Amino acid sequence: ALKKYFYVYGKEGQMDMLKISVIVPVYNVEPYIRRCLDSLTVQTYQDLEIILVDDGSTDRSGEICDEYAESDNRIRVIHQTNQGIVSARQAGIRCATGEYATNVDSDDWIEKGAYDFMAQKLQEYHPDMLVLGYKKEYAGFTEEYRQVLGEGFYLREQFWEEFNQCIDSKDFFCQPIDMSLWNKAIRTDLFKKHQLNCSCLLKKNVDDAVIFPCLLDISSIYVESRCFYHYCVRKESILWQNQKADFELYIRLVEHYITSYRNNGQNLMSNKFLLYKLFYHLILDLPQKLIADNECGIYPQLRKDSRIIIYGKGVFANRLIDKMHEQKFANIVEHIDKTDMKKLYHLDNEKYDYILIAILNCVFVESTARFLMESGIKRDKILCIEKENLTEERLPDEVRTIWEAV
Repeated sequence: ALKKYFYVYGKEGQMDMLKISVIVPVYNVEPYIRRCLDSLTVQTYQDLEIILVDDGSTDRSGEICDEYAESDNRIRVIHQTNQGIVSARQAGIRCATGEYATNVDSDDWIEKGAYDFMAQKLQEYHPDMLVLGYKKEYAGFTEEYRQVLGEGFYLREQFWEEFNQCIDSKDFFCQPIDMSLWNKAIRTDLFKKHQLNCSCLLKKNVDDAVIFPCLLDISSIYVESRCFYHYCVRKESILWQNQKADFELYIRLVEHYITSYRNNGQNLMSNKFLLYKLFYHLILDLPQKLIADNECGIYPQLRKDSRIIIYGKGVFANRLIDKMHEQKFANIVEHIDKTDMKKLYHLDNEKYDYILIAILNCVFVESTARFLMESGIKRDKILCIEKENLTEERLPDEVRTIWEAV
């Protein structure tokens, strides 16, 4: 079969293949790292620079990286003392030589034709950023996550016009473009600029801290609906862990967002989206900040004695359940998702007051609400996070003070 290649013109007019730098931060992922690296080394697109950054692993992850580097000259391994994912990505991007850079988490994997497809789009449109969908792998099922913003090529002004209209048109919390790093290819100099500007003190939400200012800095973007990346949900990951410093880390992220917005975003991004992002991380990491004695700020219909079913088993749902238990707020009758529908069909409607959709992706909120109603649940028993409830008055005092300076 004839193999396809994609080319760019070099400085002297010669034809060169478009090189893609793939940055993989690695830390104690021995059970998963081979699956990740196998998915990279078998890619049909060959002109890859695979940079593995072993961030002080204490298992055999670093050794396995070295083993793969010995058999594939496209692989480079950097070993460093444990400094966190931001530092690892910074080490990787500093030595990247591709025209574009992309990221892969070492416990995830990517489908065989992914970089062939990405290279084709990059060569055809030369956007500052290429955004794709992704597949989220749960224990019992897989969900495809596509961008809310429509597929196609956008120049800067058109992108922000469509982005802001998308926010206004949705009833629920909305991210027109998700803030993950691993389903995107970014022009290397642009990615380097914002990755190196990301503080190593941030231990969570580090993708958002890079993509948010990156979006404000692009001159063009291509949005694609295809999904090649498999994000594997693991409760051992840092997203699932509560930390004593969570609120301090949240405030640091808020300051980072607002600084980026002031510097580059005030004439582009609707401040509604900035407000949504402040709530997004508060809801995800610190839902207890939105629960008072007899009120829940994001589900204002709830009361302390409400009987509820939680729908959703992601990070947010599990953290919300933990915090409700801690604060003795509401009586959780059942915890379900799409794999537990038999339980739902056998529930007595008189035994609960609300089904609470604990999901942050607006597309899945909408589809779940429709599904529940089609299953016979009355609409007034279904609670979602509605954007009309995400007002600045509900932000913690420390955050509101920062917000008011925008």
